[in-house]
Amino acid sequence: MKKVIFFHLLLATSLFAQIETAQKLIVAVGDGWNASTGRMYLFDKSANGWKKHHSTWNVSFGRAGLGWGIGLHTNPDGEYQKAEGDRRSPAGIFELGSLYGLDASAPEGVRYLYRRITGRTRCVDDSVSRFYNQIVEEDSATKDWSSDEEMVRVDPDYKYLLVINHNSGNDKGKGSCIFLHIINTPTTGCTAMDEEDMMTLLRWLDPNKKTLVVQLPHAVYQSFRTAWKLPLLK
Repeated sequence: MKKVIFFHLLLATSLFAQIETAQKLIVAVGDGWNASTGRMYLFDKSANGWKKHHSTWNVSFGRAGLGWGIGLHTNPDGEYQKAEGDRRSPAGIFELGSLYGLDASAPEGVRYLYRRITGRTRCVDDSVSRFYNQIVEEDSATKDWSSDEEMVRVDPDYKYLLVINHNSGNDKGKGSCIFLHIINTPTTGCTAMDEEDMMTLLRWLDPNKKTLVVQLPHAVYQSFRTAWKLPLLK
């Protein structure tokens, strides 16, 4: 029992350290676990704490709502837990991954490192593959999966996308290919927004500032806000 308590204390300490050192937060909250829509906020760290960016906007989650994902947090017992194919967006606190897009180069004013999606770019959602939950350039010599997203064909949704580092350990069946992308309709597990709002987000990002993604039902956000040192939503 003491080892279990110590392990959870280590996880909590790690989470607090991640939040303390974050300089930007992307926050998306929904009305409840089964809500397929929500609201997105951007926050910058200042000398006086978190300062909200002037823009906020509507977003869409998975068609089935939200479920606890695998990120920097520890999942509570007895709540919705995300699984492959459940059509839930991951809830919790996550690191922000890479920026991809269909265009030859990043849009004007975007400083974040940009990677172009090619005709060979795949996101592997086959849980038996050693490349599960990874974006790769397809190579027939190493391909070991039977299911993937041919990302160039997900147009216009993947015109621009940011990877949410959910399930970074690639645990089998725990969910894969989770992004922030455009076209504001319920998804199979990503979080989507209007292209204009995505552009605001991309131009706000700074590659030199640590950015975390927080996704939660509103009531859960409020219950964890003080313990996790998250900003007030106004």
